Amino acid sequence: MEFEEFFLTFAYVPNSGAKLERLPYRLKTWDADLRDYLAFLDTKKPVVMGGDLNVAHLDIDIYNVESPHVVKSAGTTPEERQSFAQTLQSLDFVDTFRKQHPHVTGWYTQWSQRAGNRPKNRGLRLDYFICSKRLDVVDGFICEQTAPWASDHAPLGVTLRL
Repeated sequence: MEFEEFFLTFAYVPNSGAKLERLPYRLKTWDADLRDYLAFLDTKKPVVMGGDLNVAHLDIDIYNVESPHVVKSAGTTPEERQSFAQTLQSLDFVDTFRKQHPHVTGWYTQWSQRAGNRPKNRGLRLDYFICSKRLDVVDGFICEQTAPWASDHAPLGVTLRL
């Protein structure tokens, strides 16, 4: 969507798969194409992108980061995490939640329903609003208690000063 002062776009980034069979596509094609598209938009005006980006960027975005399976699981591989870091850095974008809450722990956006992890808050932060650094982010927030029965993901919000 194009607004007077910025573009707003949403994405669902493909999951790399249970056996990471889609990881090469994700890294070499999807992430690269997404960076190119966002860079193109950003030449015209600032960009805000939200969605399920299927990556837990930082260690504090993973409740069990020390578990051996984490580095071999979709969304938490070192390659996916590095690719997301590259996206933020190369585009000069910011993770709106971490900009406002850089060290907070225990805030996740996805919990395994199969394992019953939501009540125990054993989750991952896979959903984001990211935006051009030149936008003034007032807050990025997670609405984890909004309709918890409706999805294994929590809704997000971002407040900008225009």
